[in-house]
Formats: sequence, structure tokens, C-alpha cells
Amino acid sequence: MKSKCKLCHLNRELNDSHVIPSFVGRWLKKTSATGYFIAVDTEGTAERSQDLYKAKLLCDNCEGILNQFETYFANNIFHPFKNGTLNAIDNNENIAKFVVSISLRVLWLHQGINHPFVMKWAHILNKLEQEWRQYLLCSGDFVKGPNSHHILFSNKQLLANGLRSAPNLILNLLRSSAFYPFEKFGKAYIFSNMAGIQVISMIYPHELPASIGTQVYPEQTLGGKDRPGIGWGGYFQNIMEFSNKQDAIQSALPKGYKNMIDRTVEKNPERAINSEDTKLIYQQQIMSRKMKTQPDS
Repeated sequence: MKSKCKLCHLNRELNDSHVIPSFVGRWLKKTSATGYFIAVDTEGTAERSQDLYKAKLLCDNCEGILNQFETYFANNIFHPFKNGTLNAIDNNENIAKFVVSISLRVLWLHQGINHPFVMKWAHILNKLEQEWRQYLLCSGDFVKGPNSHHILFSNKQLLANGLRSAPNLILNLLRSSAFYPFEKFGKAYIFSNMAGIQVISMIYPHELPASIGTQVYPEQTLGGKDRPGIGWGGYFQNIMEFSNKQDAIQSALPKGYKNMIDRTVEKNPERAINSEDTKLIYQQQIMSRKMKTQPDS
């Protein structure tokens, strides 16, 4: 059945489009202890998953437009970062278009369910949705607005300071994907986490304060030498809340499901030992011990 494509607005057959790109899911599975990851369905039930969330958003043509940005980002940013070989980042518009496409898909999903955040900020979001669509479609009358988009690269050292408040913060952020609008202290943005590479698209204010070297739109400063400041009000509260939700999901897993995970690990202990999951758990434990021995400043 044909429906209106979210990007081109033409009536066409729509695909099941990923919100967080499939390359993130493939990497999470490949580097996991079990060969799959835990997802949460629409009713909040945790279950084993082989794929990331999808929704009917785009036609074939528009899917192809966004796929080219995903391919560039996967090959030039995501995998080099995960492999420890990302030494420089080109000033390339493919990065900006990738980031905009992620936040636009998140916005479409939440507009479709009349999310309270979308309704509250509709006066800004409706204009941004039109602007972001025109940008991706290379419309002739397109004009960039002031609302900025950012990429934050979360590593173990950057997140270590949060371990006192959320002991599983590193594992929960670096071994998961997520997307949602977030608001705190009168500030609002769209947040997506891709195994520790985070996209933040500002709703209000226009700029992400104290975050030098992270912007990709409307200007690109990504790749600056200064470490981004992440103490901005709302950001750390967001990732702490996210980590706590991940803990709650893990603890709510049915006993039979937990036993299935244990059996999977027993069948292939070498994979489990060499997985990113196990490495991060070990490194996180070491960091937590160090944090406990350090005096509070």
C-alpha cells in the first residue's frame, strides 16, 4: 500500500527504514558476548533482538539518498573510531547530512505519536523539520538556520567521572543504541546514541554550550583539538538517566531469558571472553575502584 514518504512527500511504497543505521546493529552483534543484543519493544518488554528498530518512513529513492551518507559515515568515522584508527576528520558535508538524517528520523517517529515533547516545541520543530528535509533534498530555496547539530565521541576516559553516580555508565553507553527527545532545565535537544557516538541536535537554545569541536551543522568544527566540555546542564543528567533505565531493563529480564544468555556464553566461552562486552566490564570495574579511592574534590 502506498503512503506519503516522509522525505520527498510523494505517495509511494515505503520501506522499513532503520532509525539508528544497520551498521551500528551489525557491529554491536559482531562484538557482543552472545551474538545478539537486548532490545525493548513498544510495551517496555526486554527481548533478544537481531536488528535495530525500523519503521515505514521512506521510499526506495529517499532510502538511497540517506544510505549514501550512512555508508560514508560508517567507513570514514564509525569503524575507524571503533578500531582506534580515526586520526583526522575531513570537513565533509556527508557527515552533516548523516547527522541531520538521524535526528530527522527521530523527529518523524515522535511526530507520528504526538509525543508531548513534540507538541510542546511544535513552533520550532515544524520549521526545523522543513529545513532539514530541504537540506537533505538539496532544495534550491534552502537556507540554513541557526540550530546546531553535534557529534560527541564518548570513550571510557570521558565517561569515567560519571561512574560514582551510574556504576554501569560506560557499559550502558558504549554497548547500546538509543534515540529520543530530551529536555532538562529549559533546554531541549534530540539525542541519539550509536554505541558511544552520540548525535545531539539542538532545539533550544540554538547552540550546545561548552562543546568546542563537535559541531557539524550549520558550520563544521568537528575534529577540533580541544576536548568538548560535557558538563553542560542537562547532558550528564540525560546519560545518567539513560544508564539507569538500561540497568532497569537488565534487571527486569525474565529468569528463563537470563539462563538462555548464560547457556549461550557457555557454548562459546572464547567469544564471550574476547568480546567488547567482557572487556568493557573489566575496564569499568578497574575505573570504578580507582574512582572510589580518589578523594572528592
